[in-house]
Amino acid sequence: MIEQKQRVLAWTLLLVDLALTAGSFFLAYAVRSRIEMEGYIVMPVGVYIWLLALMLPIWAFLLPAFGVYRTRFLSLKDQLVQLSKGIAFAWLIVAALLFFLDDEATSRSIAILTLVINYALLVGYRLILFASRRRTPAGRRHVAVIGDGAEAADFVRRLDRHAEWGLEPTGVFALEQAREVLERGGIDDMIFVVDRERLDSCEELFLLCEELGVTARIVLNLFGHSIARMELHELDGVPLLTFSTTPSDEFLLLIRRAMDIVFSVFLIVTTLPVMLIAALSIRATSSGPVLFRQKRSGLHGRPFVMYKFRSMTDDAEQRRVEMEAINEMDGPVFKSSHDPRITSVGKFLRRFSIDELPQLYNVLVGDMSLVGPRPPLPEEVQRYERWQRRRLSMKPGITCLWQISGRNQVGFDEWMRLDLNYIDNWSLLLDLKILLKTVPVVLLGKGAR
Repeated sequence: MIEQKQRVLAWTLLLVDLALTAGSFFLAYAVRSRIEMEGYIVMPVGVYIWLLALMLPIWAFLLPAFGVYRTRFLSLKDQLVQLSKGIAFAWLIVAALLFFLDDEATSRSIAILTLVINYALLVGYRLILFASRRRTPAGRRHVAVIGDGAEAADFVRRLDRHAEWGLEPTGVFALEQAREVLERGGIDDMIFVVDRERLDSCEELFLLCEELGVTARIVLNLFGHSIARMELHELDGVPLLTFSTTPSDEFLLLIRRAMDIVFSVFLIVTTLPVMLIAALSIRATSSGPVLFRQKRSGLHGRPFVMYKFRSMTDDAEQRRVEMEAINEMDGPVFKSSHDPRITSVGKFLRRFSIDELPQLYNVLVGDMSLVGPRPPLPEEVQRYERWQRRRLSMKPGITCLWQISGRNQVGFDEWMRLDLNYIDNWSLLLDLKILLKTVPVVLLGKGAR
């Protein structure tokens, strides 16, 4: 019920935001058409309607990507913060597009007015919405919190802070008072904030709630998880309590996979001349295959074959043991900026990360993602400490925080922590930031040397 309310509110916000965005365009046009500027004539509204057609899909994609409609971010403060970030980024995109377009045909003044009015309307709507929800008790569910100690009191304070959830706490009651509270009536929900040792004694109260048609809920702080998120799912009628430390929003993950496919196809097409030149250069300057195939550990350690342009001599794998003396990395990985196995062409390919381009195929088929922890060798994984293995809980990627943070200058443990930080804080926006920061790293030749 609570989750459904949050989901309904999120979808309502999205639809209203898009409607207000459309309204801001027409309002901006009306305002601009009444302002006379020498030498400039405002064309009919149909001439500028393409601007609205551009804004709506950008807003519909970016605002959800910035977490504006996530059910966990529906407090007024979080709404305004996330909304401001999303709108600011959307402004940058629109401004970049308008920069390359003719002012006579687009009327930048209409665009600017639209953006300003749009932000004012979206913020104003939220202020009115949340103020009215706090003042209007109608439709709110009355909740009795059952429990002793600070946990129960803290839960009530949490309900008070989130009036948008539509729950009205009637008080905190001891477990012994629960039956009396139920029989007195007027309660829609009874929430139990009790230790797991006392859950067995609540069974009779759960049955009474069922008999009276009162919704019973349990606060499941039963285990000492510090980072795992808890979710309740149902599998063919069987309830499953789920603990997960990886992203679980299927909609956002679907968008991520769609982005992987679109961008990998785009990059394969646009970099095809570069890849052909690289292949011919490798073939002409050294013996051996153009592509280097290597078994890597993917999601949760499942093996897959990763592809790269060969940047080393053909016998590089056989000579790896003798290279340990020049290893510049701590931990179970091997990295060296003076590896004699690297060919002259390979040095150039590595410097500008051209050798990584065949991994776009791995992204396209789903073994990898554009952004994610770099895929390790299986023998490296065998030497991981237990906490380091959690980096395998997300699909590996071509680029990651380590790639843009100094690579060989970052110690192995810090590398692992960067990957875990990425997993714990993953978002579409974070992926976009990493991709944007990867561009100068590649173009300026800051890749592996």
